[in-house]
Amino acid sequence: MEDDDETRVSLAKQGVLAGDGPGRPGGEALDAVVSGASYAVLGLFGALYGLVGSFLQGWTVNRFPVAAIVLVLLLFAAVRLAGWGMGGRAGPTIIALTWLVVVFIMSNNGPGGDLVMPAELGGKTDYAGYVYIIGGLAAAVLAVLRVRPSGSSGQWLLGRAGRTPR
Repeated sequence: MEDDDETRVSLAKQGVLAGDGPGRPGGEALDAVVSGASYAVLGLFGALYGLVGSFLQGWTVNRFPVAAIVLVLLLFAAVRLAGWGMGGRAGPTIIALTWLVVVFIMSNNGPGGDLVMPAELGGKTDYAGYVYIIGGLAAAVLAVLRVRPSGSSGQWLLGRAGRTPR
């Protein structure tokens, strides 16, 4: 076997010739597009979850907010899984922020004075809206904090001095 053939075999084993290794042409651009699309899908998921959850959170059993508690637990799981899947805190943070924005919009008065989530404490008011908003916010923050950061420990504190060249 010639030296040129051995080099090709070695490069093929590393994935460089097949187009799937770190030296592939246009690989960084493709990674950026896939990452951007993933973050967009996570943002869309957070917004849809906040919208649907705002309408479903009012289901109660004898004024016990069963649906709100289940939705909060599902939000925690979704944010945690997004962190695991994306390998950092950016993905779960996007879900949490888009969920929070939609929920706060849905908790305000509409143009006709209608509310999706009632905001009054007293009388026969079910507290499902408060459980969903406050519990969901707490669950999302805890889930984001449970995700390991993608960088090394203390990197945010050191700034550029703590970064190693790649």
